[in-house]
Amino acid sequence: MAASKTNSESERGGRSVKRIVGIVVSCMLAVALVAVIVAANTVLPKFNQIINSYFGVEQSWDNSGVDTSGLDLTYNKADYDRGSIAEAEKTLDQDISGEGYVLLKNDGGSLPLEKGTTLSFVSGNSRDLGVKAKSMLETTLGIEGGSTDALTPAMEQAGFQVNKTLTDFYATGKGKDYVMGPGSVSYGDDEDFSINECPLSVMRDAGVLDSMEGTTPVYVLKRVAGEGRDMPRSMYNHASSAEDRAKSYLEPDSTELEILQYLNDNFDNTVLVVNSNAAVELDWLADFPNIKSVLVVPTTGTYGVESLGRILAGDINPSGRTVDTYVADASKSPAAQNFGDYQYLDESGNLTKYNYVSYEEGIYVGYRYYETRYEDSVLGQGSAGDFTYADEVCYPFGFGLSYTTFDWTNFSTSWSGKTCTATVTVANTGDVAGKDVVELYAQSPYTDYDRANGVEKPAVELVGYAKTKLLEPGESQEVTVTFDESQLAAYDSEGAGTWVLDAGTYYVTAATDAHAAANNVLAAKAAGAKTDARGNASLVDTYVPANADVDVTTYSTDTLTGVAVANRLSDARGDVTYLTRADWEGTFPTHDGDVTSQVSTWGNEINGDDGVSYTYGKVASADLLAQLDSTDSGNPDVKAWEGELTYGAENGLELIDMRGLSYDDAKWDQLLDQLTPEDYDAAISHAGYGTKALDSINKPAGTDADSTSGWSWGGTGMTFCNPMTVAQAWNQEIAYRLGNMIGNESLLGGGTGWYAPAMNIHRTPYSGRNGEYFSEDSFLSGAMASQEVRGAAEKGVYTIMKHFAFNEQENHRGDRNGQYSMATWMNEQSARELYLRPFEMCMKAGDVELSYVRQNVDGTQENATTKIRACQGVMTSFNRIGATWAGGSYDLITGIVRNEWGFDGWILTDNADTGVFMNGLQMIEAGADAKLTVSDPTALWSFDSADATQYGYAREAMHHLLYVMANSHVMNGAVHGSVYSTGTAGMQKADMLRWGLTGAGVVSVGVILGINIALELRRRRRG
Repeated sequence: MAASKTNSESERGGRSVKRIVGIVVSCMLAVALVAVIVAANTVLPKFNQIINSYFGVEQSWDNSGVDTSGLDLTYNKADYDRGSIAEAEKTLDQDISGEGYVLLKNDGGSLPLEKGTTLSFVSGNSRDLGVKAKSMLETTLGIEGGSTDALTPAMEQAGFQVNKTLTDFYATGKGKDYVMGPGSVSYGDDEDFSINECPLSVMRDAGVLDSMEGTTPVYVLKRVAGEGRDMPRSMYNHASSAEDRAKSYLEPDSTELEILQYLNDNFDNTVLVVNSNAAVELDWLADFPNIKSVLVVPTTGTYGVESLGRILAGDINPSGRTVDTYVADASKSPAAQNFGDYQYLDESGNLTKYNYVSYEEGIYVGYRYYETRYEDSVLGQGSAGDFTYADEVCYPFGFGLSYTTFDWTNFSTSWSGKTCTATVTVANTGDVAGKDVVELYAQSPYTDYDRANGVEKPAVELVGYAKTKLLEPGESQEVTVTFDESQLAAYDSEGAGTWVLDAGTYYVTAATDAHAAANNVLAAKAAGAKTDARGNASLVDTYVPANADVDVTTYSTDTLTGVAVANRLSDARGDVTYLTRADWEGTFPTHDGDVTSQVSTWGNEINGDDGVSYTYGKVASADLLAQLDSTDSGNPDVKAWEGELTYGAENGLELIDMRGLSYDDAKWDQLLDQLTPEDYDAAISHAGYGTKALDSINKPAGTDADSTSGWSWGGTGMTFCNPMTVAQAWNQEIAYRLGNMIGNESLLGGGTGWYAPAMNIHRTPYSGRNGEYFSEDSFLSGAMASQEVRGAAEKGVYTIMKHFAFNEQENHRGDRNGQYSMATWMNEQSARELYLRPFEMCMKAGDVELSYVRQNVDGTQENATTKIRACQGVMTSFNRIGATWAGGSYDLITGIVRNEWGFDGWILTDNADTGVFMNGLQMIEAGADAKLTVSDPTALWSFDSADATQYGYAREAMHHLLYVMANSHVMNGAVHGSVYSTGTAGMQKADMLRWGLTGAGVVSVGVILGINIALELRRRRRG
């Protein structure tokens, strides 16, 4: 009996423990589910807009109550359906890469390789070559993309064999753990630029070196960066040895060099693939003669790796050209002297929260510096000093080789009014078909007026270019390139305060690259005997404008609007000395600041006597710090709205009624009167990745998306080769086709606004986002970008070109915790001629045809067409121009964009969720329109419906947005009287997700509660 009682008590005790454990687990599950329910109803609503944009906004028009007979309401039409667009996308991506990869070196015609050759891809970085880039969502969430062998099938398709032993070694063998750091981590929260190449010793120990015998090695030299961080000028924080820590990220480290030396010593033909968005330093190639060929492959998009295989096999003849100057030591360029980690100190010597950068180099960026100092050294002028071009430059701007040869003859120029037409005959004199690029450069006279007024002139400047068709051996083509006299004008910020055209002789030359252009001009000046290569004077013509003295009036008004052009950015000049070709040695830039005691975590060169990388700094006056703290836009005449503050008027207008009307049409005031205070707040302070539907005017939702290489969402999911690769094609037709394809994709996927193109300048090769931008050259950047803008606009997409302006550096731009935007100091000549020019060219890209339904006076409706400017959107930058945030600068936004360029489109900030200094009132008073926010926008500013000043500027901001939306393809299917329908049962994806999680959570809690009640009742029944 005692044993039985003990067992019974033991069983009851066991059941009691189980019951307690069950209750605890149930409670924990219930709490977790309640947390999910709370989060679904508090956190998710803040991100409704981005969630809906990502998964696709469901909206349509119900025309059952409207007579649409005889009307075509598909205002913008797709050229493809979902079944046919994929092949067109593939063809385009292959064309971009096939024409955009650059052959830098090909000693002895080592390329193309014979089909059947076995290729040994060397470097752990070959693992990911050809693998599609991660999407924006994957990057944001930190999702690691799966690594897939894209190289092997692409090379086999091209007719090669691949050394699988080596491929497997890097994929699954001992080489798999050697992975390059991602560069920027979480948009700049941290950085990891570790190179981490698999050492030669590991390869030797694994026995894979023997597998390379009888193969052709292809070494993949890769460099990365990314949004939020720039490439380090020293590897102080990312390398282990003193030797490697002193190097920059643009150089091969000791591990890479050891492998390259092995390849050079053991193989007579090694191919180098440079997989980087930076113009890496390649002077070391001179010591590796058996690395006989070099290909620049910035990115592979989705199908670019197939083009790489076909180039290696000779099925594609490379025709790309460099878009940057490849120099021996990037740290010696004028711009590099002030790039990176610079921070202000207060008058007590304490570091402040503000960073700065000084563009002391003025206009002398990239080839504008190297070719100009070269000319002055040849001519013995300007204190050029001991400058040897061959020691400075490895490959010039605009350079690229082909598998064939070309001959240029019959060069001539003719002028019709202010337009110059240059022609040259290009003949294929080789054995295989190929394309050539004719680059047209001009040299303006550097006069006494220029020297006296600080006007700088480059030795040569790109003014136009054209690519030939595919020329068969023996075939020729007359190539025509045109440019306008206005491109010869220089901006005189110190004297006339506007554009000026010097008197004198101008030189125009067709050339294969910038250095050839400089030598051609020198040959025409009879200075060819002193040059490092023979120029061709027959490819040079001269032009003498009619003015006998400097002309300060002809181009003192904008070429499009006729508005007076005057200094707007004088406050950004700062207290620095700018480089002049009148005295190269005396004005060459130095670091604008001294070494501080703060160790740099942003990649500065090793600048301390103790071998440490420190931050540079200088004292900011109390007045300057007050300006940096200020949210003053600089608007000289802030005015309150003089009329009645009207909201919710019942004027019977709908947004579709405004399609096709001019921006100044009187109906706009009636439509704007219908808006509610809530409309203003939603559209201005919460415009991240789209704008909300507005019931008051029957406005549908807009879906805006990132990525300069496709649509992050709102398209088809296709990723093209990046803008740097597009620019390397030197083919404006390709850029147009890309923009048009972006438009086609949006018509199928629902995107309306494309956060692209991006056209900041490659001021140095260190910039983290150079791959998203086109070039070091402003004209090339603007020419390619404007074609993308026009192509997309024809399909009803409003491009939101970025980052306006002067955002040539990622470090300290101002979008992470503790960052408050970087003060950018520059003179107005460099601002106008380099950094604003691509944006201006897009503004002047011309008009596209707009289809709409016209309301006739007799009450009937009919289809009609009109013209609208192709460029409709701008995204402002994080950084400051001088002390004023660029997106809140009246002089920049209203003075230049709105007034000089006559822009009535939409101007949006960059990410204002993290750019905490982006004040909404400052923004609209400056002339911009909306904040790119996806979370709670009220922390910094919300619309005050009773404030007459806010009302006036906010009303104009809404006018800009609605004008753009009315003329976009989001209005497809609408006519006056159409009923706007949104989602399923009125719910979008974010609502479905929220209610789905809430419902599942409630049901699950109910189930848990029910199970526990049932168990408790059963326990009680058992007694």
